[in-house]
Amino acid sequence: MPADAAALGALRACVFGFVLCEVLLTSFDALGRLPVTVLRPTGAMRLLPWGFYERLLTPGAMSAFKWLFAASLLAAALGLFTPYTAKASALLFLFYQGLLRSFTHFNHDEMPAVFVLFVLAFTPCGDALSLDSLRARRGGAHGGGEARADGAFVYGYPVLLMRLLLAWSYFSSALIKLRVAGLGYFGADNLPTLAVVNSLDNLHDTHFRAAFWLTQYREYTPYFVALVLLWELTFPLAVFSRRARPLVLAAGVAFHLGTLVFMNIFFPYHLALYVVFLDVPALARGLRKKFF
Repeated sequence: MPADAAALGALRACVFGFVLCEVLLTSFDALGRLPVTVLRPTGAMRLLPWGFYERLLTPGAMSAFKWLFAASLLAAALGLFTPYTAKASALLFLFYQGLLRSFTHFNHDEMPAVFVLFVLAFTPCGDALSLDSLRARRGGAHGGGEARADGAFVYGYPVLLMRLLLAWSYFSSALIKLRVAGLGYFGADNLPTLAVVNSLDNLHDTHFRAAFWLTQYREYTPYFVALVLLWELTFPLAVFSRRARPLVLAAGVAFHLGTLVFMNIFFPYHLALYVVFLDVPALARGLRKKFF
C-alpha cells in the first residue's frame, strides 16, 4: 500500500474536501428551524446545557456554524495549519453528527468518516501536497515528511488503519444482520418489503419506484441477499489482496447504486471513502503519462 507523504496528503485533501462539499450542499438553516423541544441529546451531547441548544438551534446560529465548519474543512483540505484545522474539523464533524443523532436520525453511513477524519487529524497528513509543506519549503525548512527515516510506517500505517475501519464497517454490518435476524434475513419477503416501505415514505432525497418490481421476483431475492451478505463478509479481502480489491470495490459501487434505485438509500460517505484504497499520486502520474 502507499507509504509516503504524498499519498497520505492526497487522502487528506480528498476526504476533507468531500466532507466540505457535503456540508456546503446541506441546509443548516432548515435544521435550525426545528423546535428544540424535539431534541433528544444522546451520549456526550447530554453534557451540554439546554441553553446552549436553544441558542444554537436557530437559522442564524446554524448558518454561522455551517460557515465556521466549512472554513475549517477548507483549510484542512488545503493543508493550511493542518495539525490544528484537521483536529478542529474532526471535532466539528463529530459534534454535527451527534446533533443529527439527537433528532433520532440514525444512519451508519457517516460513522467510518468520523473515524477516518480522526485518523488523519492525528497523523502527519500535512507533510506533502499542502500549503504547510509549500510554506516550509519556501522558508528553507524540511517541508516534506519524505525525509523521515520511519516514513514507511508513519505514512503507511494510517492508510492501513483507514482501510481496516472501512472494511470493518461492512463486515460488522453483515454480522449484525445475522445476529439480529438470523436465517429470517434470507426470507423471500424481507428485501421486497423493506424496499417497498422505503419507497413509499417521504423521508428520502430520492423517490425511485423500482422496488415494486422486486415483488414480482420475490423467489429470487434470497439469493441476491445471500450474495450481498457474502460480499460484506469478504470485504476485508480488499485490504489484504491486491487481486481481490478491484472486484470487491466494483461490487461495492454496484451495491450502493442498487440501494439508491431500489431502496432510496444512498451511502455517499462509504463510496467516497473507497479513495483510501487508491494511491492517488501514483494514479495521477499514470494518467498524466497516458494522456499527456
